[in-house]
Amino acid sequence: MKDQNRLTLKLGTIIMGILLFCILVISLSMYRTNYNEIKKTAGIELYGCANITTALVDPTEIEKILAGDSTLSAKLGDDIGWTIEHKHIFEGQYIIDPNGIVLAVDENVSKQGISVGDQFAIDAKAIQDLLETKSPTYSDVYTFAGMKRLTGYAPIFKDHDPNNEVIAISAIDFEASILHERTWQMVKGSLLFSILPILLLGGTTIYLIKRATDPLNKIIVYARKVADGDLTGGELDLQQKDEIGQLSTDLNQLVFHFRDVLGQVSNNSEEVAQASLLLTAGTEEIVKSAEQNSIDLQKVQTSSQFQVEIVQKTNETLNDISSRTQEISARAQSLTEESVQTLEQSENGDQTLQKAILQMGLMNDRMEELTDSMAVLSKKSEQIDQILTVITMISDQTNLLALNAAIEASRAGEHGKGFAVVAAEIRKLAEQSAQSAQQIGILIHEIQEDTKNVASVTTESVEGVKLGTEMIESGGQAFKGIRQSISTVTTEISDMYNEFTQINGSVQQIVDGMKSVEEKAHENRNSTNEIANNTEEQTAAIEEIAALMETMQSMTENLQDKVKNFKLT
Repeated sequence: MKDQNRLTLKLGTIIMGILLFCILVISLSMYRTNYNEIKKTAGIELYGCANITTALVDPTEIEKILAGDSTLSAKLGDDIGWTIEHKHIFEGQYIIDPNGIVLAVDENVSKQGISVGDQFAIDAKAIQDLLETKSPTYSDVYTFAGMKRLTGYAPIFKDHDPNNEVIAISAIDFEASILHERTWQMVKGSLLFSILPILLLGGTTIYLIKRATDPLNKIIVYARKVADGDLTGGELDLQQKDEIGQLSTDLNQLVFHFRDVLGQVSNNSEEVAQASLLLTAGTEEIVKSAEQNSIDLQKVQTSSQFQVEIVQKTNETLNDISSRTQEISARAQSLTEESVQTLEQSENGDQTLQKAILQMGLMNDRMEELTDSMAVLSKKSEQIDQILTVITMISDQTNLLALNAAIEASRAGEHGKGFAVVAAEIRKLAEQSAQSAQQIGILIHEIQEDTKNVASVTTESVEGVKLGTEMIESGGQAFKGIRQSISTVTTEISDMYNEFTQINGSVQQIVDGMKSVEEKAHENRNSTNEIANNTEEQTAAIEEIAALMETMQSMTENLQDKVKNFKLT
């Protein structure tokens, strides 16, 4: 249980770490996206107002200022000051030439310590785009005169003709630090609601991992007890129909056969030990009788009948030993066959494990293909987002053109009323297009976020499958250890069967020899010389029996020591 909790804790820590990292990445991405959108909206508003203001500027006055008439700068600054009065969010408006030299400033810019003729900081790339496209644009955030600024630029054409050259640029500044405040206000609510589902998902994943690893931990603990020689535990009962359930069933069957084989070996070894004790006792009596026969050769005729009786009893004992050794040999042969069957079953269980590992590998390949598909979907969503950005820019430009057309129509008076109506309709269409593009953009961003979440969950599932594969391989290693132990026991049982076969042959030889001894004992009644010869043969046969009994006793003790390493009850 301690190992199980440790594994669950490790997996939970990894998953929560990944989720927290995902939350951080999502938060940064959300903040950056909203910040860019707010900056883009502010920039569009800036250059839109700057573009409207260009209608109040007389290009001839700009040309005079460029020619050196600085008296018109103050008047031009007063003319453009109405923008800040109506839009207090702006920090100031001014007019510069394409190189950034200030031509006119309003009251707010003048208070910032900037005067006509000063070099104003500009976004060179934005100015270059404005001169090439002759369209309004906005700068990136920059710092000038102690303030972070976002500037909208609008071109002032010679004679207000867009086909002519750009002689000056109308610029309006925005306090850029407000962008971060507005961005945080927009994302803090969404961030809270995005964190809660991810944390709930992490807790659910940890619970599912713990539930999935419980059966494997039970199998590992059970297999470890069997490998340590403890066969006293009950059967595994996992109540599962998958590969893990089949593994537990095969393991239960293996332990059952293994316990039965060891029980039979233990019982037979005890019987062999008892038989060897009886043989030892019988050989000691025979030795004593042989010594007595050697001493009492002068009394052979009077004790020959007694010797015959002793030889008969010895022959009966040896016949009994012979029958017992035959029974033990038959049981050893049966044990050998059963141990071979058990070894085959353990090999079948190992093949089942290999199939399970192969199936987990196929699952891992499928999950990786799903991850690749989600990556392709994410790239296509980004391409759609880029197309929507182009549509939004076209809508903004159409809106600005409609606004300029309305201004021109107001100047034309009665002759421009029809043109004003057309410009208003174009503006409405542009605004509707911008709203539709914005809604599509929101849907695309939601699809991208869902795609990223699915990709993250898919990656976590791949890691989970890999971990499950490693656990099954660990079970397979334990299974191989059990199979090796069974193979060793099978070899030892086979060796024991061979030794019993040899012992049975030796005992049969002894029985045959004792029959000869019995015949010689009857003949000893007539000849003392024959009695002496038979006594020497008997002594030699008894020594062989004693040696064989010592060997058999050593074998039984060795077998009992090995069986004692396993707990059967």
